[in-house]
Amino acid sequence: MGIYKKGEVYWFHKVWKKESFEESLETKNKKKAEDKYHGEILPAIMSGTYRKTAVSEPIKTPEKPKEPTMREVIEKYMTEISPTQKGQKRNVEIAAHWYAFFGDCSVSDVTKSKLATYKAKRLSGEIIHGKGKGRKAGESTVKKELSFLRQVFNKAIDEWDDDEDWHGYFRHNAVTPTKKVLKKMEDIERTRYVTPEEAKELAKYLPQSYLPHLNDMVIIGCSTGLREGKIVDLQVRHCDFSNDAINIPAQDMKNKKPFSCKMTAEVKATLQRVIEDGIGGPYIFTDKNGQPFTSNAVSVAFNRACKHAGIIDLRFHDLRHDFATALINNGASLYQVQLALGQKTPRMAVRYAHLLPENRNVAKFLEGKGTATILRRSSKKRGKKKSDQKAVSTTS
Repeated sequence: MGIYKKGEVYWFHKVWKKESFEESLETKNKKKAEDKYHGEILPAIMSGTYRKTAVSEPIKTPEKPKEPTMREVIEKYMTEISPTQKGQKRNVEIAAHWYAFFGDCSVSDVTKSKLATYKAKRLSGEIIHGKGKGRKAGESTVKKELSFLRQVFNKAIDEWDDDEDWHGYFRHNAVTPTKKVLKKMEDIERTRYVTPEEAKELAKYLPQSYLPHLNDMVIIGCSTGLREGKIVDLQVRHCDFSNDAINIPAQDMKNKKPFSCKMTAEVKATLQRVIEDGIGGPYIFTDKNGQPFTSNAVSVAFNRACKHAGIIDLRFHDLRHDFATALINNGASLYQVQLALGQKTPRMAVRYAHLLPENRNVAKFLEGKGTATILRRSSKKRGKKKSDQKAVSTTS
């Protein structure tokens, strides 16, 4: 009978001198099977030196990878990875949207088209999960949600490629469908800052009882560029009044680098007053029980003050932009802005480049140069020749 295939593995069957030989060649490759049979086994059988194995079993084919559902993958991420991240609370909210949208669909069902549908629904106000029916999500919100999903896929591909439950599914399916959808969502450069007129109106409403210390927190935000979360988490130990500096350790920073900024006289006086008037404890901005405020409570109170002041489209985070804009307008370089904002790279600081006086004045580079100058000079020469010709004809 010779070589034949049983399942995915090649076997051989040979009858020689009334004795039957049949065993596995232990390979899926036909050429290797033929070489082994004709080069080793057949000569050994015919010479009488071949010894049959006691039991010959076919090679076990690897188990087909079990395809996980998106719920299983996200749940694994939320259990093993997310709790160690600072944005755990936000991740819980985002994961809830994805659970509701995906249901029990498998990973292979997550296509670029499906994610584009999610994006469209979120932007149009078709809420996926929770309260706020009809409320439209912003581009930046949807981008954060897609970025979260990308992190889930990246983690699965990088670290769960040999997961026993899924039999190495991500080793054979290293695909991140979020990439192309995210690529189309360009960063919306928001450089909103507080105008002098708006500042006067805010001064009337911030001190009101929307939230204790709201006015003080706005002063800190405008004068240090600290994020909202860093201001509510600001502690007495972070303040070095001897050297007029705020020092935040690396583990408390988003980019995992220690942050330090100098206090203005106004910042120093504000912080000292709040600390002296407080009831003690590690945090500076607290309620009457000594508990720090949440970022959400500060945002809600700030938005309420803006509403009463008649100010549209201003968020607490915009105070960070206001800080950077003030630096640029008063002579700071982009590198100084980058350091002041505590950023690893200049990418975010570059958005303020258009405010630099030397960048706005590009006319000096073109004065007396370029195409316009050549055209102007040429037209003058042509005009002069025509006037000379006219003078000659008049004389004659």
